[in-house]
Amino acid sequence: MLKNYEEAINYIHSLPKFHRTNNLDNIKEALKILDNPQNDYETIHVTGTNGKGTTSNFLANLLEADNKKVGLFISPYVKVFNERIQINHQYISDQDLLDNVNYLIEKIGSIPLAEFEFVTVLGYFYFRGRVDVAVIEAGIGARHDKTNVITPVVSVITSVDLDHEKLIGPTLRDIAFEKAGIIKKNRPIVTGFLQDSIKEIVEDAAEEMSSPLYKFSRDFGIDDFKTKNFKLSFTYYDDKVTIREISCDGFEKTTAMNAAIAIRAYVQYHRKHQTEVSEKLIKGNLDSHHLLGRAQIVQNNPLVLMDGAHNISAIYNLINSLTTNYENKDIIVLYAGMKDKDRSEIIQELAPRVKHIYITTLDMQRSAVAGDYNLSNYDNVSFIENYRTELQKIMKQLNAQQVLLITGSFYLISDFENYFA
Repeated sequence: MLKNYEEAINYIHSLPKFHRTNNLDNIKEALKILDNPQNDYETIHVTGTNGKGTTSNFLANLLEADNKKVGLFISPYVKVFNERIQINHQYISDQDLLDNVNYLIEKIGSIPLAEFEFVTVLGYFYFRGRVDVAVIEAGIGARHDKTNVITPVVSVITSVDLDHEKLIGPTLRDIAFEKAGIIKKNRPIVTGFLQDSIKEIVEDAAEEMSSPLYKFSRDFGIDDFKTKNFKLSFTYYDDKVTIREISCDGFEKTTAMNAAIAIRAYVQYHRKHQTEVSEKLIKGNLDSHHLLGRAQIVQNNPLVLMDGAHNISAIYNLINSLTTNYENKDIIVLYAGMKDKDRSEIIQELAPRVKHIYITTLDMQRSAVAGDYNLSNYDNVSFIENYRTELQKIMKQLNAQQVLLITGSFYLISDFENYFA
């Protein structure tokens, strides 16, 4: 019997990170012993290389505005583990987490679950009897992802780009095939923009499953995108609805696209229930709660921004939007990358567009170190060991004509949440 919250968290983190087998047998066995709690409430399942957390959050905001009890299962956490399991944007309490972990150890402790499997079971179990619907963000991929033991009302693929190639790749088509595993028989699938090279993979999977497919730019989309002072606005449209002047925090067009994906999934949820969609509700509640570490402003004047972008596609969208919106300012970047990420491409993308990049390393095995980078071709990129000390120096020198962007890893951002609190 674990005695306190800290022991419960330590137990979770002591579990294996990955299994050698790429199947769902263990988690299905565990859930069966618990009488399959994931089947006791409706679910919406969200995957995608980028944008799945933001889209999941937008969806939860809209469903909460319908006066529903809404579970939200996301990863990774930024500040505290409890962020991963929420009901109406209230984190699971320390006591509930301890009680539920102890119960699960007693009931399913003999099943060799990896950490993410156990956390997924914890989320599904905690939501039972507490929520009407849960928005479930997949971990990696979909087909073999440990969350993929549900039959959702709607499935969502936000985007397909290169990331986690060693696990679900190596090619973009491999990744698309893996993510298409989220599609369930006769259940609608909503997707973001799909590249020509992969769209038939998703289309074929939807056809095979007799699943209605709603694609961004074909079946729904955005118009009139504008951004000013970290606020963006856009028009959402589909075959039956046009909603003008929707606004939310942010400056990236991808944020508006993710919002549109969430709105379309929300519309599908209402159509399944044969209920009306309120334009006023969507405009008033889409952005009611935010997630940490997603285009998060932690200081104004000089501007300091934190974003968990960690692959080339996300970094490209982030820096493109940032340089467009702050074209008269010099951007300084503090970056930490993992060994399994496309770091050289990321530095190559950032260096010509910013004043300086400070690359650092984190106190974890996956984090890239100085020897993992070749910086000989750059005169505005340097490696620093102690990023906490260096940040203090950078902050002292920062002026109103500069923007500091902290990016590359949610782990780096997590470390700075308290610094800027």
